[in-house]
Amino acid sequence: MNHLCPVRRFLLLFVCCVAIGVGCTDGPDGPVAADHGVMDSVTFRAELDTVRRMIARGSLDEAASLARTIEAKAQGDPALRKQQAGALTNLGIIQQRRAQPDSALAHYQEALQVAEQLGDTALIGSTWLNIGTAMENAGRYEEAMAAAVKALTIKERMNDERGEARVLNNISLLYWRMDRLPEAVATLRRSISIKRTADSLGLASSLNGLGVLLTEGQRYDTAIAVLHESLAWEDRLSGGFDRHIQLSNLGLAFEQAGRPDSALHYYALALDEARANEDPQVEIRALYGIGEVLIGQERYAEAAPVLDSSLALAERIGSLETIKEAHLSIARQREGVGDLRAALDHYTQHQHLRDSLMNAQKDAAMNELLVRYEVERKERENDRLRLDNERAGLRAERQQWVAIGIGVLALTVAALAWVIIQRNRNRARQREAELEQQALRLQMDPHFLFNALNTIPGLYASGDAGAANDHVGHLSKFLRLVLETSRRRTIPLALEIELVEHYLRISANRKPGMFTWQVKVMPYVRPERLAVPPMLIQPVVENALEHGLGAGKGHIDVLVDLAGSVLHVEVTDNGVGRKAASQRPSRRNGTSMGIDLVRQRILLFDDHANISDAVLVRDEHHADGTAAGTTVTLRLRPQPLTEHAAAGDRG
Repeated sequence: MNHLCPVRRFLLLFVCCVAIGVGCTDGPDGPVAADHGVMDSVTFRAELDTVRRMIARGSLDEAASLARTIEAKAQGDPALRKQQAGALTNLGIIQQRRAQPDSALAHYQEALQVAEQLGDTALIGSTWLNIGTAMENAGRYEEAMAAAVKALTIKERMNDERGEARVLNNISLLYWRMDRLPEAVATLRRSISIKRTADSLGLASSLNGLGVLLTEGQRYDTAIAVLHESLAWEDRLSGGFDRHIQLSNLGLAFEQAGRPDSALHYYALALDEARANEDPQVEIRALYGIGEVLIGQERYAEAAPVLDSSLALAERIGSLETIKEAHLSIARQREGVGDLRAALDHYTQHQHLRDSLMNAQKDAAMNELLVRYEVERKERENDRLRLDNERAGLRAERQQWVAIGIGVLALTVAALAWVIIQRNRNRARQREAELEQQALRLQMDPHFLFNALNTIPGLYASGDAGAANDHVGHLSKFLRLVLETSRRRTIPLALEIELVEHYLRISANRKPGMFTWQVKVMPYVRPERLAVPPMLIQPVVENALEHGLGAGKGHIDVLVDLAGSVLHVEVTDNGVGRKAASQRPSRRNGTSMGIDLVRQRILLFDDHANISDAVLVRDEHHADGTAAGTTVTLRLRPQPLTEHAAAGDRG
């Protein structure tokens, strides 16, 4: 199971379902009085209920004694064969609780013989379910699967939804045991779907694992509902060892869903239980989770001590990753209170740690090469010393062998040198490609940034503090998005749209009244589920604004649509058109270079794209033939967002 992400240890909370003793009905706790001299079927059922409650309380010795008494007295009485099967089933459950699967299997198989003699289909199906659980506990997975399939077939024929859901739960666990995770997840979802309507009391065996998977898949609303149910059952069962991690995941799900009060509540619970369980990693995650929520609420003063504590704890345990993330959260808090110098310092430390982690890998690779070189050098020196000693005594006779040895040594050195040179070249090419990708992602016109910053004093000087604050806020969010997305190969389409909206708002503040704009996402497009390259749409919008509209007034439309599996992004301006724009002086390299960069990035991202229709540029005209602007259409196949690492990952 090493291929599974560490957060998926929650999947170990799956519980194998068993069918409780036949003829059981709920009743008051405690033994039921009975005359063991003469037992009728009603008395047997009451006694079987008592056995079941004893098992639930953990009184296994008493339960086993009573079950054996029932089984012995029911033998030989045809009217009590079903009750005998119930007693045998409960004896099997007791043996499973005692971790004796072979003994449990023997009792279940005996119960199956009785059920088959009776021809009781429901009893046969339940017994096969129990046989499967015993075989799974014994590690006989193929036989367990065969038994579960038999039970499922019977339950489906009987339209027994509760039994079907329990068998599906067990089959899901068997799939997982066999490293077939996709089948396990699909089967688990099917089981939960049935349990929600037919077996609500059985949900605890499946909800926690599904909640974690949904959180990883960023389906936060669904994950919150699932984790709430799972947490309720966890509390009802007196909690578990990983409860603080579960609470932390619930806090993160609420945070990402935009529900800060609930996020703070569950982060606080996770923090308390993480401290009680002495888990510093979850404690740090809860601390900067609380800090991030407070920052989102602009409660910067309250966030400061929480984030400082997370940094101190991270530095104490020496976790570079958590130190790095703590610096990033603190930088956001300092930026929020206007302490830009401190914010810059923490951003710098965050970037330094990020670069250090990257360089640590490079240093390790270089050290490996140096160690290998030293070993090979010493081996060559030893070979030379050995050859010199041999030449001293046998120079004439061994001259030919010395030449051969030197030749072999030279070839070896040449081969090793060639391998090292090729490896270094490949690494250099790879690094160059990575840097080129980063350069493409981080394209941001310095003139735009300069002008955006220069706009701030003018806005404040005009006395419109609201407009000034709005401008600073959008600029801050724009720069933060650029910083956060520049290190990733893909980002959610929703983030790219948000970045474009911030850019347009900043540009509108720079040029008040000069242009209007609209960003429209078709309702069936789910931008939070689609991955695209970062900084893909913004350069096209910038070209439309700077080259299409130029110094004139106009309007820009951005339309995001999905046709089948192909994403269409249209950026339309009503400016002067390409011909007129190409004749005007420009401080940049023109529209074509920006479009070519976007086209190259689409081709790198989408293997199915072709150069002719990845980016389409169309001139718009009025009825009289005069230029009416330009439309640029981007076409690519987005990738579905992959399931991410453990909750709290800010990678």
